[in-house]
Amino acid sequence: MKMPHELSFLNAFFVEPTSKLQRADWLKSSFHDDIWHYNFDYKHDKTLDWNVNLEDGSTLTDRKNIDLLTGLKYMLTSATEKAAGGGADSNSIKSQAINFARAIHVIDYLLLHSAEYKLSTYGLAGLSSNNLKSILTTLTYHSNSSESVYGWRERMSSYCLSLLESTDQNLISQTLAAIPEMRVVTPDQEDENELNVEPHLIPSIRAALYLKGYYRKGNQRWNSPNSAMLSEVIYKKTLKGKSETKSVINILTYYKSASDFRREHPPVRVTTGERKTITPTAFNGYKASIYSMGRLHELGIPAPPVSDLIEVLKFQANLSSLGSFRTLPSAVVFGAFKDSVEFHLKHGKTIVNGFCKLILYCKIHKIKVGELSDKELQHVVGPELAALGVRQFGLSFRNEDSLPGRIRIESKESYFNKLRTNCAVLELIGVYIGAVQLVVGAITARRVGELLDLHCTNCLDSTEQWLNFYNRKSTYRLYGLRNLEARPIEPIAVQMIKNLIRMQKILVRLGYVENMSHLFATPSIRGDIGFSQPTSYSYNRNLDFLCDYIQTPINNKGERYYIRQHQLRRFFAMLFFHSASFGGLETLQWMLGHTDIEHLWNYIIETLDGTILRGAKAQFVAESLHQGGAESYTQLAHLLRERYGTDDFALVDTEELEEHILDLIQEGEVCIEPEFFVDNAGKHLRVIVKIKD
Repeated sequence: MKMPHELSFLNAFFVEPTSKLQRADWLKSSFHDDIWHYNFDYKHDKTLDWNVNLEDGSTLTDRKNIDLLTGLKYMLTSATEKAAGGGADSNSIKSQAINFARAIHVIDYLLLHSAEYKLSTYGLAGLSSNNLKSILTTLTYHSNSSESVYGWRERMSSYCLSLLESTDQNLISQTLAAIPEMRVVTPDQEDENELNVEPHLIPSIRAALYLKGYYRKGNQRWNSPNSAMLSEVIYKKTLKGKSETKSVINILTYYKSASDFRREHPPVRVTTGERKTITPTAFNGYKASIYSMGRLHELGIPAPPVSDLIEVLKFQANLSSLGSFRTLPSAVVFGAFKDSVEFHLKHGKTIVNGFCKLILYCKIHKIKVGELSDKELQHVVGPELAALGVRQFGLSFRNEDSLPGRIRIESKESYFNKLRTNCAVLELIGVYIGAVQLVVGAITARRVGELLDLHCTNCLDSTEQWLNFYNRKSTYRLYGLRNLEARPIEPIAVQMIKNLIRMQKILVRLGYVENMSHLFATPSIRGDIGFSQPTSYSYNRNLDFLCDYIQTPINNKGERYYIRQHQLRRFFAMLFFHSASFGGLETLQWMLGHTDIEHLWNYIIETLDGTILRGAKAQFVAESLHQGGAESYTQLAHLLRERYGTDDFALVDTEELEEHILDLIQEGEVCIEPEFFVDNAGKHLRVIVKIKD
């Protein structure tokens, strides 16, 4: 029907749907081609190859799969269809590209799981409302499509184990001998192990990947496998996944100058972040992509029932960010905090003085520290440090029985025995800096990046009662600039900080370093002149030195609790709850400069995000129940009794109990909050657990 000119804007509504959806501004090929070329203002066209194998061995482009193929193609073109069939400016090319990418993700997910959905047999019409809601839920699981759509880490784990099994072990041994740095799995890599693979297998897996040519060639300091090359193999049955790069898997990266520092025991596994779900906008975008299958009914193409698609349209997923890091038992942190303070009070000044004497002696005599004999070094550091046990500069350096400049390899048992008997100056400095990091980190609850930014010249204010730091979460609309903030800090932490500042001032005067540096800069573990600038690796290495030195507890698997700053942030909130329980709030108020406990709580909720607070609440109540405090939380105990079938929560694993309570909090079934009240003795609080009816 031909519209009059004044009604021409209605023409778009009368175009036959099949004809309309077989064209798109971005599609440079014919709709019926098996290989599509497309362009969303890219420099060069990109390609989609529809020749994908399905679960029955057929190809998507085979004649028997024509309805499935056509339906998937229409899903892509309808995803970028102009709003309400409106004019040329009804949606931008950028919006079209985003909607196209989401539709591709849905299609790739279906193709990856074609066996589960029996796509070659039933096509899109075989997808039920439960299937569609399950897909939508999975796509919300992670903000990174490498994980939510492609299950990158899980599939890489399976591929790596399969490759390891099929690779000649002699060739693996030869590769590791030729590239020894492949053998080094750093403590941080162990902590953040993204693969479902035991760390001791990682060197062999690296060698197997190297033999297949997956590592980039070059002279860079580090080397990671090429995710695009791996995707070609792992994601053959996808449209886009086989050509997209994926997120870096850090544990497969090896460093050409890796430190040989190791930990005494395997670590209790932790992760360093949280599982971040997608945004509501992205969730609605994926929902729209799935709901758009309804257009296929209009085109005469088999599709899921309309009633099922309406169910999907009404479906809402939980988009809250779920914590994924392990909890440290509060007793572990309390014990480490106490040991760190005692270590400072007993030995802090002696260690700094002895190190500075050593640098002064070498400066006067114009020799390198590593050239001193052990006997000479003991004389130089002074009687106090020698009496403490110091015998050499570093545990990896020569002694007077070695050839000059030759490195002595310590056995693991010998190394950690000497570490705890204060044998080496370098490691002792690392232990001490680790103790300062732990105390400052626990009391301030700052992010590790904010602590790394602390500088000796300005981290304390003129009164020495406030810590100055740059807030790492304050850059919104500030072009990357961060707010300088000040927070009260407890005197013992100030004392420890000042001792590190004093050390740097002396070393600047001696010419060991040119200028004052960051607070947690550490003398190079290799003994080079100067300080290594603080990094998360050196920061965590110092904490590891401390944990092995004070011997933090070991669990029943033989794993040691190696403390990390993100765990100490939760401890900060735990300290509030424990202080309330044990009547020690006055100390915490004094430490943080607050005279009112309600003001103190407000300070805590401003400092920590909701995920950390929820975790702290769940941990506190779980530990209270585990230790026989069920009478304080009778309603919660009754609720948990239905799950565990017992009133004796000492029989239940604390971590499992905590995770269940955290689930109840996130589902809104349980609310844990401090309740403030006033009596004749002043303002007090108690921790209240409220159960939803």
